[in-house]
Formats: sequence, structure tokens, C-alpha cells
Amino acid sequence: MKRQRVMIGIALACVTAVAGAQAVKPVSVWSGVYTAAQNKRGEELHADVCAMCHGPRLNGAGQSEMPPSPAIAGGTFLRKWSGQSVAALFVIVRHTMPPDSPGMLTDQQSIDAIAHMLAVSGMPAGNRELPPDPGALAGIVIEAKP
Repeated sequence: MKRQRVMIGIALACVTAVAGAQAVKPVSVWSGVYTAAQNKRGEELHADVCAMCHGPRLNGAGQSEMPPSPAIAGGTFLRKWSGQSVAALFVIVRHTMPPDSPGMLTDQQSIDAIAHMLAVSGMPAGNRELPPDPGALAGIVIEAKP
């Protein structure tokens, strides 16, 4: 567990360094940063892997038979992540999910899951997929409101 936290810390430091090195104006998640097809793949992954903990509506586990987990879409999720980059979320999803088998998801599955989280949160789809690349994701900012 300690090693995993160190790895996440190092990954976040790298993402921060890459973001700082880029002189590009951040892009908002409200500007169509994922595609409908990517959302669909994320929706299927959620149904197969994530819904058991995060609920079918991504609003966290409310039923007693489900392990406690946070909402991964909607207002609570957006308030928690507002101002942070999609890269930071990608690192967390990629290296800690699912909790019973951290790191099991591929880069593509992780970013597809994030696309679905954004779609359920009301962000519009666009014509380019979110890339499974922390450097590219560092310039995309999560905002609670457009």
C-alpha cells in the first residue's frame, strides 16, 4: 500500500511538472473532450467492473450490501475535482481501481471510464477522444460549471 502511494505521488509529480512545462491555456471538460464512442466503452466497463462499488448511476454506494465508495459523477464529484486536471484523475483511476485489483485497468479502459464519468456529469461529447496520456491530459481542467 505504501509503495502504491509513493508511485501515485511520483506520477502526480510528473503530471504536475508536465503541466507546468506547457504554456498552453487549459481546456475545460465542458468543451467536448471525449467522444460518444468513448463514453459508450466507458459505460460498458462501468457496468462490468465499476458499478458494484460506485453504483449504477455513478453516485456512490448507497446500498448496505455495497462497499462504501464515492460518487464518480455529478455535483459531489465535480466539486471534489474542480480545478484539477484530468491527468490527476487518470493517475488515480489507472493505479488504484478497482480497489480489489489496483492497476488491473489498462490505460485505455481508465480513460474510457473517465469519459463516461464526464458524460454522466453532463459534459458534452466532442469529436476527439480523450487520450490515455497524462501529459496531454494535464492541460484539460475539470470544472464544476462551464
